[in-house]
Amino acid sequence: MLSLNVALAALVVLQASAAEMELLPAPTGPHKTGRMSFHWIDSARDELETRAPDDNRELMVHLFYPADPSASGPRAPHVPDADAMRGPWKAEQVERIMAMRAFSIEGAPLPPGKARYPVVVFAPGGGMKGLTYNVLLEDLASHGWVVAAIDPPFNARAVRFPDGRVLGNLPPAERGWPAPKNPAEMRRFYQERNAHWSRDISFVIDQLTALDRGDGPFAGRLDLERGVGALGHSRGGQAAGSVRLLDNRVRGGINIDGTAGENPVQPVKDEDTSGSQPFLWIQKTLPPPPTEEQLKRARRTRAEYDAEIQRMLATWSQKLGTITGGAMRVYVERRDIEHIDFSDEPFWDGNMTPEKLPGKLKTIADTRAWVRAFFDGTVRGQWADLKSLAGETRPDVTVQVFGKLWP
Repeated sequence: MLSLNVALAALVVLQASAAEMELLPAPTGPHKTGRMSFHWIDSARDELETRAPDDNRELMVHLFYPADPSASGPRAPHVPDADAMRGPWKAEQVERIMAMRAFSIEGAPLPPGKARYPVVVFAPGGGMKGLTYNVLLEDLASHGWVVAAIDPPFNARAVRFPDGRVLGNLPPAERGWPAPKNPAEMRRFYQERNAHWSRDISFVIDQLTALDRGDGPFAGRLDLERGVGALGHSRGGQAAGSVRLLDNRVRGGINIDGTAGENPVQPVKDEDTSGSQPFLWIQKTLPPPPTEEQLKRARRTRAEYDAEIQRMLATWSQKLGTITGGAMRVYVERRDIEHIDFSDEPFWDGNMTPEKLPGKLKTIADTRAWVRAFFDGTVRGQWADLKSLAGETRPDVTVQVFGKLWP
């Protein structure tokens, strides 16, 4: 069974020495991990983020995986194109990140033998990069998973491709989606982008299938027969939930703190459905209620605001209850918890204090445990740890289970 206390204790290998400081919590699994990066172009799909008629969607994808225990070599750069992120990241942050190393060995061979490893595809949050979630993704790989982290162009300020091109923010005249003119248009554009990202996940599954059938290092090593897991944070979490509506190879989806109105799962087709494959929604503490001054400016009463929140919570529960494969909502209510705490950023943004550190480590430990337990159940068919977590009583975590999630 999983023990969050044991997991948390393992994370406190945070700082080694003044000479060589590990800013990120170390992976907790038994496997050494490797990392390889791929540039994949979807020649069958237009790039909807631009107005150029001949653009195809292209992605950088970083694979984390169990490595040969005897593997040696340099640890992979934490974020190889961090220098291109000057602007969104402060100069001191960029220097810190450029000096950091992942725990994974760049290009390490897989363990000898013919063992196949289950697969998860990850999508980052809006404005974030796939490799700024090492604390979560490397940990999953250290427990025997292959994790494909997508770096979608036109999301973060910069994504560098192997030929040296850097794709990032576009001027308004070149953007595929114009500035929305009203709330209805804003919802429509968001849902169109979400569908675009959902199809990224399906495309990556196609490419992983090709790797497994090819003659490279991953040939015959990816366990795709049982399907894959989809995982994402924020905007990427919405895509991880929605791809279940498009692709039955996805056996379960996890949305980490991605909220957009009344939909736990954003629709991607005409019909309004939350899908059939199991779904896990991890949420942090909801935003604080508005002040009296904010309500006055919005011309709303406190009673109207409270009623709207209650309607939204009821709608979430109703829609989660329609997922035939079962769903869970894990609500983490913790002092000082922030949306970005599910990523690496709190550990390198320069604002960490001794008082904040235990809470940040606890959020990472919790998230790692829930993610691994959910995919162990939905992809591997091993439900014991998820049942155990769902049955725990904790003051800072509320768990709701909808439908028949496990056998």
